Amino acid sequence: MNKITKLLMLGTLILLTFASCDENVNGNDNNAPTPPSFAEIFDIEFTIPDSTELVNYSSEQVDYDGIMVTGYSLDQFVNIDSVNAYIDEDGFDGRKLFAVEIVSSDNYTPRDNDYYDLSWSNFITGYLLPDEKGRTYFADENIPSGYNVKWAYYLRLYRKIDIILDANLTIFETGAFPPQEITYTKDGESYTESSIGVENFISEYVSEDPHNYQYLFTAADGWINDDSDNIFDWDTIQNSFWLPEQNKAIFLDTNFDTIYKSVKIVENLELIEIQR
Repeated sequence: MNKITKLLMLGTLILLTFASCDENVNGNDNNAPTPPSFAEIFDIEFTIPDSTELVNYSSEQVDYDGIMVTGYSLDQFVNIDSVNAYIDEDGFDGRKLFAVEIVSSDNYTPRDNDYYDLSWSNFITGYLLPDEKGRTYFADENIPSGYNVKWAYYLRLYRKIDIILDANLTIFETGAFPPQEITYTKDGESYTESSIGVENFISEYVSEDPHNYQYLFTAADGWINDDSDNIFDWDTIQNSFWLPEQNKAIFLDTNFDTIYKSVKIVENLELIEIQR
C-alpha cells in the first residue's frame, strides 16, 4: 500500500468520524417535543371575492414596500353571521374561536412551509392587495412573509383552543385529534358522545410537568373558572373531554362515568403554576 493510498484512507476515516458526530447532534434535535398538528378537515370555508365583487367591500390605502396601494381588510371576507350560525351562538364574535388557513387558487398554503394557521387576532391585521398579484399582506413584522399568499382564494377556518403558559400562546386545532366515544351519565340519563380528551391539548410541547399547574378555562362569552370552587388540577383535566358536536368540555367524576361540570364554547385554557 503506497503513501497516497494510506493518506486517502486516513482522510476517509476522518470524514466518517465527523459525519458520525453530526448525526449525533441531529439526533438530539429529534428529541424536541412535537408541535401541534394541523386539522385536515376544515370547519367552514369562505372564498375571496373576485375583482368584480370587490366593489361591495371597503378598501383603504396600504403601505406596501414603500408604495401606497389599494387594500381590503381580510376580516370582511369571513362573515360573522355565518360563523355564529355554525357554532349556534350569537352573543359574541365567534370568529375568534377559529384558526385561519389561507389557500391560493392553485392550492398553495403556508402549511406547505410548516407555517401554522393564523389566529383570528393575527389574521384581522392582514389585507388583500388585488393589484399586487392578489396577495394577502401582513405589515406586522412579527408575522412572517410566508403568510403573504399570492392569488389568495380560500379562507379555511378550523376550530381551535388556545393554550397559554407564561404569556406564550399555542394553538391546538381540535380536529387534529382522532375522536373517541365515551359514555357518561347526566341527571340520570346516559349519553354516548364523540370526544377528545382535554389532556391532549396539554402536550409536552406546552409543558413536560402538567402536574405543576392549575387550569383556568375561559369561555368565549367571558366565563372564567377563577373562583375557589372551580379550580381544576391535572387529575381533573385527565377526567375531562371536549365534545366537538356540543362545543363544550365536560368533567367526569373519579368513577369516570358521571358529569359534574361543563364549560361551553371554550376559547382558551391557561396554565397557572401551583405555588408550593
